[in-house]
Parts: sequence; C-alpha cells; structure tokens
Amino acid sequence: MPSLHGLYRAISSTSYDWTLSQWQTLTTHLKKLSSPNTIDRLNHLVVDILQKEHADANTFRHVQTLVSRYVAQGRPLSGYFVVCCVLETEWTVLAQALAPTMNTRSPVVEAAAANKAWLTLTRNAARELDVDEGIKNLLKSTIKDSMQCFTDLLVQIEEMEAEPSIDTYAWETMSESLVSR
Repeated sequence: MPSLHGLYRAISSTSYDWTLSQWQTLTTHLKKLSSPNTIDRLNHLVVDILQKEHADANTFRHVQTLVSRYVAQGRPLSGYFVVCCVLETEWTVLAQALAPTMNTRSPVVEAAAANKAWLTLTRNAARELDVDEGIKNLLKSTIKDSMQCFTDLLVQIEEMEAEPSIDTYAWETMSESLVSR
C-alpha cells in the first residue's frame, strides 16, 4: 500500500506527456488492485497481521507505527484508500494523455499535475488521438467501474446511521470516482 501511495503521489504531482496506450497498460494492471476481493483482503490485512499467533511485540510496534503515520496524515491505510489512489492515478494519466502538451517545468506540488491537466482540458480541446477499439472498450469499462464504485459507496453510506469512519475514505473515493467519469 505505501508503494502504491507513492506511485499515486508521483503521478498526480508530476506532469508527464502520457499516451493512451500507457494509460491502457497502467489501468489494466491497476484494476486488479481495486477488485472487491483485494480490497477486502487489504482492509483486514493489518488486523490479520496483528492477530497471528506469532506476531511479536516488534511486529506489532512496526505495524502500529506505519498505520499511525498514515492516519495522522488523514490517509487511512486500507483497501478503500487503495481504491481512491487507483482512481486518481487512472484519471490523472488519462487527463494528461488527453490534454494538449503542457509545460513540465513547474515546481512539484501535491496533485499539481492532475489539477493542471484538468484545468487545461476545461480551457482547451483535447488532443486529436487515434483511439483503437481496445482503448474505447477500456474507457467504457473504466466509466462503468467508477460509477459502480460511487453507487456502492453511496448505498453503504445511506444505510449507515452515522457518518462513515475516516478509515473508509468514502467521501474522497466517491469524489474521485466521479472525476473518472
């Protein structure tokens, strides 16, 4: 999870002249990380590690430190957070692939590349690109998946009696899934 978070931060903060085929390759691989089985496994991973019979005090301390650092930064280390990272990584790369060429010599600020690409797309027409059937199908699938993510989270939140826990990263994931659309 920390590695994926690092990749997501690097991609969303650094402008790059991505291609649609690079987006396609990245998205195809990232989809595996946001499958329901993977998310459930990641949501229970920390507890599973700590509940193992052989979890010693050192292991417990390391896991607790890692989780505490993420929670202190408002980034809960969970499967839900992974979904949010995957969604934002995918739409950032797609936005940069579609946006007209941008100056890449700006200072690195969190999410600067993502914001710059979307701002460019709101003010300028997207590049004319040759989009093959494989990319078209993946785009349609990505839209469907992001809307399903939003719908699933909305249903879960509506069934709750209180606001969702920060650990679910629900609001952020819902907003990222809408951007993907």
